[in-house]
Amino acid sequence: AAAVLLGSLTLMPGFIVFPLCGILLAKGVPYMVLSGFSTSLMMVGVVTYPIEKELFGSRLAIYRNLACLGIALVVAIITGLVFGEIG
Repeated sequence: AAAVLLGSLTLMPGFIVFPLCGILLAKGVPYMVLSGFSTSLMMVGVVTYPIEKELFGSRLAIYRNLACLGIALVVAIITGLVFGEIG
């Protein structure tokens, strides 16, 4: 959960996220953590919330970010189950 929260607070493009996850994988970080981190980095936009609020309105921006945060958690759990890291 900490990786998902950290990922949601930062903003990085995909061409940086995926090599970073490769480096972290080489250091021994579990796939479950990497999937939650990378998914939240790409989908959740705490940093971009002011722009989203202006374009979509605050209610939709909050709902979108909460939905993406939930999806990132689900992806991390499924990854952990598939790779046998939890369960």
